[in-house]
Amino acid sequence: MRRSDLRLVPLHRGSKITAGTVLGRLREPSEGRRASLRFAIRPGGPGAPRIDPRPIVDGWRLLDEASVFGNERRSRLLGDGGPSADVGRLLLMSKEQLQRRVLADRRLSIYPGGRGDIAAGVIDRRVLATLEYLTANGLRLTITSLRTGHGYLSASGNVSEHSSGNAVDIAQVNGITITPATQGPGSITASTIRLLLRLQGTMEPHQIISLMRPSDFGGAANVLALGDHDDHIHVGFRPQAGAGGDAPRLARQVAEVLRPAQWRELADRLAQIDNPRVGGRR
Repeated sequence: MRRSDLRLVPLHRGSKITAGTVLGRLREPSEGRRASLRFAIRPGGPGAPRIDPRPIVDGWRLLDEASVFGNERRSRLLGDGGPSADVGRLLLMSKEQLQRRVLADRRLSIYPGGRGDIAAGVIDRRVLATLEYLTANGLRLTITSLRTGHGYLSASGNVSEHSSGNAVDIAQVNGITITPATQGPGSITASTIRLLLRLQGTMEPHQIISLMRPSDFGGAANVLALGDHDDHIHVGFRPQAGAGGDAPRLARQVAEVLRPAQWRELADRLAQIDNPRVGGRR
């Protein structure tokens, strides 16, 4: 985050902080005694020990040198939507942060039921991050379907990803209505889909549906052409494990992945990794 975006509040035990936050200051040495600071990291989970923070800090420094999201003056992930449109930061935001941002984004026109879905927390964070990613790249969007108002089944008879809050329909881009005439090579639909195809890893959409074919995008496996998508671009994600009643069980499994003694072993192994050079620095 930029300094201008920060609001300073008193720290307390359990506070969540951003990188660069000043936690305190050491007193000046006195009577021949040097000031000292003990810095350690305690991983989550019961019984987890304090571990050496140096491998973690080295990773933070490497990210800063790579300018992924650490230094706003050098960031190479800036979109075209203005000084606040740092795509790298957007994709790393929590669901709660994205909810607030999407609801306040004037570049997004969202139908009332959809705004209610977002406020209620039933829309997947990947959908929210995708909307902010597109607006950060200079697009103004009209959203006509999230969860509310969409049937449980799709036209093909399959369970719709809208029903679980994992999909969004875009009906207008930059004031241009999606129609058969505004789809095809060189169209606003094509340029929007090309932006969506840049999303990778966990942010890669499961389906991008319009009238355009995979061959229009080099055979992209997640592009699908359906005749009933002549008036919108559908962007859908596979529901994530634990989105429903399995969440508590999966959380316990994650907490049990490492036993307390294994955390120190992990920290030792991380310390042995020879980090790559970035921009001529080490």
